[in-house]
Amino acid sequence: MLQRRASFLLCLTGLLFISSDVVAMPPSSLTSIAAQPTLDDEQKQRVGEYAQYWLSRLETGTPEEAMRARNKLIEPVRSMLGKSSALFRSTYSGDVVPSLKKIVKGDDLFRAVNALQIAGFLGSDRAMRLLVDTGDSDMEPSVEKRLWATIAIREALRSGELSPRKVSSTVRSVARSASQERDWRVLMREMETLAAASQSDIPRDQGGDDIRELGRELQLETIKTTIDRMTGGNGENVILIHALRPSILEFRQQYLDPKMIEHRREIGLGTAPQLGRIYEIILINYDSLRSNDDLMEASGLTLRISEETLKLIDSDIRSGGTPTTSSLGAWEQGQREAIEQNQAAWNTVLDNPPYSGR
Repeated sequence: MLQRRASFLLCLTGLLFISSDVVAMPPSSLTSIAAQPTLDDEQKQRVGEYAQYWLSRLETGTPEEAMRARNKLIEPVRSMLGKSSALFRSTYSGDVVPSLKKIVKGDDLFRAVNALQIAGFLGSDRAMRLLVDTGDSDMEPSVEKRLWATIAIREALRSGELSPRKVSSTVRSVARSASQERDWRVLMREMETLAAASQSDIPRDQGGDDIRELGRELQLETIKTTIDRMTGGNGENVILIHALRPSILEFRQQYLDPKMIEHRREIGLGTAPQLGRIYEIILINYDSLRSNDDLMEASGLTLRISEETLKLIDSDIRSGGTPTTSSLGAWEQGQREAIEQNQAAWNTVLDNPPYSGR
């Protein structure tokens, strides 16, 4: 009798272990239903179970498990079998984003960054609200989280399923955040995001032209605002020159892009006056920029690319009379007077038509 009872308990224990293993088994992939335009109740349940399983591992698993969970949570919207449908993204985001928000708000930066990356690949309106809020320095004190949120926003704009209205509101939010961002790394990414919007591949019949125009407008406005911040106050924003140079280089590339040729004059007339203000940044912050090796190098490179771009634009827009300035050597040798003379030469050009007519 005792032997039969022991055998029964042993079998029951084995069944419990088997049941536990079954419960712990990862759910099947969602790629087979991700592209479907409609989902029935059973499929919606599958979506929810899949999200819950991998989100729990993202939140509490080992770093290796969290990385695997990140990849699995991205997989349904990055499938090689086809682009996920708008309905699937909406359903999936409804199950995933609330938990992502909780993880982002937590103290574990590693998991928060992974959650932000997932939100970027989701590319839904719901995910975008999380990213925009996290990228705002008034709402998120962590520089690293703001940085990764901005990177994720760019990914969502590039490959997400966002309405034109949501794209426009997101781009405006990025520009507002950039106007007060204190960390140059985040600002640089915000400027890159605005540049991407100005070259969006959204079709014309879906509002693409308006979005691209908005991107160009906010891109230029952000450069102007950044220069205003660097030439005003007590020099606390001088570090932002690290972000300014890549943004000017981006404008130069846009100006030379054959696809932007119909907007070339608009870009040139808007950009040139701001490039002329780089001299102002250098001269107002002359001593502080030269007292730091990294800032001095960044300033010299910014001055060089600004002058080269000014000469490129002016030779296209006007016929003759383009200044032949070259200030990098003067900056490296501490020849302030030469830089002031170059500034005066360009002020003479930029204070007159066609630039002064804007």
